[in-house]
Amino acid sequence: MPTAIFNKKLLPLYSSSLISKTGDFAYEVIFAIITIELLSSDLIHIGTVYFFRFIPYLFFGPVGGWLADSVPQKYNMIFSDALRFVVATAIFLMYKNEALSIHVLVMCSMVMTVGRSFFQPSFRAYLPSVLSKHDLPAGNSLLQIIEDVASVLGPLICGIIISFSDKSNVIFLYSVSYLLSTFLLLFLDKNTSGIQRKFSFSNFFNDFKGLVDNSKNKNLLMVIGGTSMCVLFTAALLRFVLPASIINIYGDEALVGYIFSIMSVGTIFGGFCYTFLIKNSTPAQLMKAWMMYGLFFLAVSIALNISIVITVLIIFCLGFSGAIVDISIVTNIQSLSQKHEMGKNYGIFSTLTNTCEAVSGFVSGLMFLIIGGVSFPITSLLITLAARFTLTKIKNIKHER
Repeated sequence: MPTAIFNKKLLPLYSSSLISKTGDFAYEVIFAIITIELLSSDLIHIGTVYFFRFIPYLFFGPVGGWLADSVPQKYNMIFSDALRFVVATAIFLMYKNEALSIHVLVMCSMVMTVGRSFFQPSFRAYLPSVLSKHDLPAGNSLLQIIEDVASVLGPLICGIIISFSDKSNVIFLYSVSYLLSTFLLLFLDKNTSGIQRKFSFSNFFNDFKGLVDNSKNKNLLMVIGGTSMCVLFTAALLRFVLPASIINIYGDEALVGYIFSIMSVGTIFGGFCYTFLIKNSTPAQLMKAWMMYGLFFLAVSIALNISIVITVLIIFCLGFSGAIVDISIVTNIQSLSQKHEMGKNYGIFSTLTNTCEAVSGFVSGLMFLIIGGVSFPITSLLITLAARFTLTKIKNIKHER
């Protein structure tokens, strides 16, 4: 990797990302387990929980994109992490005192999503303000590796804690991770795009309309739209269908954490190999990566019922494929956006993908209600089909030119 990406200005960002993401991944496992327990593995109601958990992004995602372009990105990230620290602490105290109901958990999760909607566009827009365009793929790869290391540590720590102590300690870890992250972000340099715009939802929809109407943005639109369709089918699989399947088949909650850690080891390898495998990330390359990701998910849904050893091997490949997808998404949006529009475009992207993530639970629950146990492999196949459809559209754009 180029030495430029190890810029001292980015060290607080790298450090805070590692710590907060470790807490995030540990919490995601425990959130799924607690939700499954409280709702007795009812996928329809679990899907409803995830819908309300992520739907605030529809309203606050545009605000996050505007803030990333108009307010120092450092302040946006600090406010977001401080807010999530307060809410995580409240969840811990309520769970510790057996006062946490599913309704309170959902409301707290909605507030956490508001914080996330402020954080994501500023986090993604900060890196291009420090690194050159040439160094961005390597910088994104390093951030992905950091996230992947955290995605190993988080579920692994969660599994160990569940095995030897109370689940509340996982939530406590989550809370402390955001406290430390907030402190580290204080050392970031202040940075903005220099564009001051008055916020309104009409401006957001005009920006989105401009993205759709401008022929120069067709590839960017394919990246955002195609990824959103894939997320519609992916999010529920990762967040509760896969954990629920593991628990139902093997009856071991700790195994959920360990399997997700193995997946994350695969993403680390994918992050390290990205710049060697992908010399030029394009919308077409991204959609091909999404197609492979869906096929690996399909293989996992089958292997779970055959052998834990085969499942582990495929889970590793799923993680590797996921890293290629994640880095390619970020690199494409950065390379296809003007610098002064980075926050705006991330706001549009984050709003659409997180809205799809919210609806994903309903889609998965409805499919389970209609077709039962085969909903897992069918939903996995839909990821590949959505990516294939987008790839066809991208090829048509290329031919038009």
